[in-house]
Amino acid sequence: MNLHEYARRMPKTELHVHLEGSIRPPTLLRLAQRNGVALPAQDEAGLEEFYRFRDFDHFIAVYITVTRCLRTPDDYRLIAYEFGANCARQNIRHAEATFSVETNIRFTGLSWQAIVEGLNEGRSQAREEYGVDWRWVFDIVRNLPETQDEVVEIALAAREHGVVALGLGGTESDFPPELFVRSHARARAERLPRVPHAGETAGPESVWAALRLLHADRIGHGVRSAEDPALVAFLVETQTPIELCPTSNIRLGVYPGYETHPLRDLWDAGVLVTVNSDDPPMFGTDLNHEYEVLIDHFGFGLDELEEVSLNGVRASLLPEPDKTRLERTFRTEFAELRGELGSTPRARSL
Repeated sequence: MNLHEYARRMPKTELHVHLEGSIRPPTLLRLAQRNGVALPAQDEAGLEEFYRFRDFDHFIAVYITVTRCLRTPDDYRLIAYEFGANCARQNIRHAEATFSVETNIRFTGLSWQAIVEGLNEGRSQAREEYGVDWRWVFDIVRNLPETQDEVVEIALAAREHGVVALGLGGTESDFPPELFVRSHARARAERLPRVPHAGETAGPESVWAALRLLHADRIGHGVRSAEDPALVAFLVETQTPIELCPTSNIRLGVYPGYETHPLRDLWDAGVLVTVNSDDPPMFGTDLNHEYEVLIDHFGFGLDELEEVSLNGVRASLLPEPDKTRLERTFRTEFAELRGELGSTPRARSL
């Protein structure tokens, strides 16, 4: 069997992907032109070069440039719709997309309600045309801890509009979890799940703090948990999911190459690993590519690829009946795809 073809065609989930970081250069050009925003380059090739990661400060500059091109509710409709189209292209059936709501409010002057209306119009359009769906994670930007109360209140108010969790992103090493206990306690009291980034540019102590102080339900990245055997054992025992983004880690310089990345060690230890793309065009990747990385650099076979996909379902914030239905659908499609591509389906049970 051609594992790359199987990986492209198999149903998948994605739990760690930033909406603003998913905007492709052609869309950015379109947004900039209609909103009169000057860009560092005026064609797709130039923007692709501008996107190419150089260092973390450059990454933040790209992210801000992208966000400044968003001005109207219809802009948000467009980027959500195109996000859904890209999910469909990769056979991503469920996603939980992170969105920095307070930053967008500040740059546009729009209310969160107007922004969310645009986002959900694009989401509905993509659902109708492609049959894909996703939910929102509204995140606090670590570099702006003074905004945490506003973000958590918006996230709580927007639950009826598809928000399923409170996120925490930004410069991890300078803005540790201790600064965000108040907002996460508020979310916990209201039973809004917490999915902070931790253990990416800071070490395992950041993951421990996210677990103990923020009561994280899932860890964004979490890759540097591998440096602490006690933490790995805890993640295995509790089956706390981690959202690994291998190519992002390489591009950001967390590891020099896939050969030093601890994904395989975490997987073999029994950690509930999910695999994700983070900011796809900024890192020259997408979820299909991440699955190819699993095959080419981490030696994943057919059974393991399927288990990664199912881990995404299990770690998602869907209601349990929806998880059960989605896992059953995935297993059925795996068996059909195995048969089509030449591998005998395994007997499966829930």
